[in-house]
Amino acid sequence: MITAKYRKHIFLFILATCLLWACTSPSVHAQSFEDLTYLTEEYYPFNYTERGIVKGISADLLRMIWDELGVAHQTIEAIPWARAYDSLRHTPLTVLFSMARTEEREGMFKWAGPIYVGRFVLIAKKEKKISLTNLDDLAGYSVGTLRKDISDTILEKYKKIATIDAVADMEQNIKKLLSDRLDMVAYEEHAWHKIITRLKLLPNDFETVYVLHETPIYYAFHKETSSELVCIFQYALNEIKARPAYQQLLDKYLD
Repeated sequence: MITAKYRKHIFLFILATCLLWACTSPSVHAQSFEDLTYLTEEYYPFNYTERGIVKGISADLLRMIWDELGVAHQTIEAIPWARAYDSLRHTPLTVLFSMARTEEREGMFKWAGPIYVGRFVLIAKKEKKISLTNLDDLAGYSVGTLRKDISDTILEKYKKIATIDAVADMEQNIKKLLSDRLDMVAYEEHAWHKIITRLKLLPNDFETVYVLHETPIYYAFHKETSSELVCIFQYALNEIKARPAYQQLLDKYLD
């Protein structure tokens, strides 16, 4: 068993490593976790607002990281993904979650994670009997996405053959799917099952018709964020994930 004293030595070693790494980075500034702006979107059950409080897997995990680091809980702001993504790209000291880490985004940000491995899919009503073997089969169909999210980005190149309807709120897409104004919606598969249950819809009325991408999701930091901060944040996250509390967190929201 690792004692508290031994854990402290490990933390100090990791901190020293982070400091050494940070000293070689051109992005080092005098920054603290309290200096950062924390942004997310409404994406139940990973991040969502309930009675004015941002909750969910990623938000609760972030608070656990703050506790691990002895950082006072900060404000988390939930805004539309497109606006949050633009803020992350252009505004220093910004953190955005939950972000799919893709090859295209890799060098644009700094990363800590993974939070979870997401499976992003296309979902349709079963009664429609839609069958896709590849994305070229989308010709003539309409698909609802969340503006600028990973699925919307993947489907961008298919806008010439399909109608890709990007909105800010997933519940808009669900309403359109139910009223046959959309043929499919793009969403994370586990999150889909949770959100339709929350809306008192029947899961068996829908089916996954295509897997767009399976990828880990992360906390993304503006590229000029101190490498030291990101390294320490990652260490705290690793510590939490090694404990039963992490699985309990996933079970709480996904079971």
